[in-house]
Amino acid sequence: MSAQLNEPSPIPSAPFDDLDLDRAEDEEEWERRVMALAAARIAAERARLERLGIIDAKGDLVSRDLPPDMLPESNTTLETG
Repeated sequence: MSAQLNEPSPIPSAPFDDLDLDRAEDEEEWERRVMALAAARIAAERARLERLGIIDAKGDLVSRDLPPDMLPESNTTLETG
């Protein structure tokens, strides 16, 4: 797990310390950065959900069935120890 923490994030950041948000141009640049950040996060999450088999390439749910451990006849419990 620590290897994952050391890998560079594929998601861009949206710093604003170099901007003067009182200027219209800098405010537009900030909005561009935030929108790029949002788009990257949405794309990353969509890819993760596809890899997990939760959604298909069109973004539709693969199944609406409950996992086996959530079915009423399951032997699992809510007790943790």
